[in-house]
Amino acid sequence: MKFLKNFIINIFFIFLSIFSTLIVCELALRIKHSIVPNYDIEMWKYAKKLKQKDFNSKIGHTHIKNKSAILQNVEIEINNHGQRDIYLNNTILRKYEKRFLILGSSIALGWGVSNENTFTNILNNISKSNDNNWIFVNGGIGNYNTERYINNYFKNWKQLEFTDLVVQFFVNDTEIILPNKTNIFTQHTHLGVVTWRLFNSYKASLKKENIIEYYKKKYDDNYLGFQVAKAELTNLKKYCDIKKINCVVVLMPDIHKLSPYNLSFINKKISALTKELKISYLDLLPAFQNIEENMLWNKYQDPHPNSYGHKIIAKEIYNYLNK
Repeated sequence: MKFLKNFIINIFFIFLSIFSTLIVCELALRIKHSIVPNYDIEMWKYAKKLKQKDFNSKIGHTHIKNKSAILQNVEIEINNHGQRDIYLNNTILRKYEKRFLILGSSIALGWGVSNENTFTNILNNISKSNDNNWIFVNGGIGNYNTERYINNYFKNWKQLEFTDLVVQFFVNDTEIILPNKTNIFTQHTHLGVVTWRLFNSYKASLKKENIIEYYKKKYDDNYLGFQVAKAELTNLKKYCDIKKINCVVVLMPDIHKLSPYNLSFINKKISALTKELKISYLDLLPAFQNIEENMLWNKYQDPHPNSYGHKIIAKEIYNYLNK
């Protein structure tokens, strides 16, 4: 009986020690991340504060309307349509001769960049300075691919009277996005997020596949993700033709290895695809190739372009549209 009692007491203190250690680690991480933002934690907060589940599996999630949050030391404010932009309706849009909606993922959203420095807002400023009665609206949503941003447009935004759609296509837009598997630990703690990230980094380090091999698979004609992206772009083109909406695909390169750029096979693939579908196409790679990569990177180990990168994107898009 005494042995059992001692055993229970020992187990209790072991669990108490483990629990206390976890609490101390969690508090330490929260203090650290409040001083120096952590990219994965900020993305986690983005999902908790500004995203809501969409039960259409082709969309996955949307922005919560009329909500804002400070993420990575930048305010992201969502409007009445779930866009990082001003309040909008068709009465406002009809005041403009040309009305552009930007579709895309977190680069289009302007992750890590203040609203005034996003390429969408810069495009609005350039248009005003050149006396063009144009408006550009930011429809970027983080963790989207081609399937998601096109289906979100059809479900939630096609009633808005845009004259032009700009698809800001990124190299990972053919990836298949699976539903996130979460638990209480990863849903509610910094320690859970950091542990999850380390575990996934370790798994990735065990794979021999490099980035070139990885993306060659993602752009193979037989890969489901590429087939889905092609089908969605086809649907978008058909809709635009019926509604007399102009459509352009703008390909954004991976800015972390520009010289030499080893993913140019993607540029050729998307160029051929847009030609086949008769969609206008702008390749941003030439505009970035003569720039040092680290001049384009965001802070906090963030893989997204900074405000300088957004200026380049805006300039290239405006020059293309204004030809």
